[in-house]
Amino acid sequence: MKSLLLNYLQYNHWANEKMCNYLSGVDEAEIVANKKAEYQTIKKVILHIADAEQTWLARLNGKNIPHMHNLDASRSFNDICTTIRNNSADFIDFISGKDDQFFLSSTEYVNLKGKTFSQNNAEIILHCMNHSTFHRGQVMCMLRHVGYTDQSASDFIMFLREG
Repeated sequence: MKSLLLNYLQYNHWANEKMCNYLSGVDEAEIVANKKAEYQTIKKVILHIADAEQTWLARLNGKNIPHMHNLDASRSFNDICTTIRNNSADFIDFISGKDDQFFLSSTEYVNLKGKTFSQNNAEIILHCMNHSTFHRGQVMCMLRHVGYTDQSASDFIMFLREG
C-alpha cells in the first residue's frame, strides 16, 4: 500500500510541476481572466489546489482544520506554484516516514461544513491526489478554450512511462 501511495504522490508532484512549468509560459492576463468556470480564473483553481493539499496534509498530521487555509489571492502566480510544489513535496516526505499501520488507520477531522468525519488515511490520500488531478484538468481545459492547445499529457500512465 505504501509504495503505491508514494508512487501516486510522486505522480502528483510531477503533474503539479508540469502544470506550473506550462503555466509559466502563459500570458498572465489569461491566468487571471474570468473564464466563467467554477473557480472563475486559472489562478483561483491553482489556489484551490494548494489550499486543499495543505488542508488534507494538516488533517493527516492531526491538526483539526475546519476551513481551507484561504491562501492570499494577491500572491504572484510564481509564489502560488512554489506553494504547490512545496505541498506535494511535503506530502511525499510525510508519507515516506509512515509505517503500514498508518495506511490502515483513520483520521478524524471536521469538514468545511463543520461535520465530523473519520476516514481511512489511505483513502484520504487517494481523495486528495484525485482532487488535484481533477482541478489540474480544469486548468488545462480552461487553457484549451483560449487557444493553448500544445499541452503535453500529464496522465498517471505518462508519469509511469517517463519513470
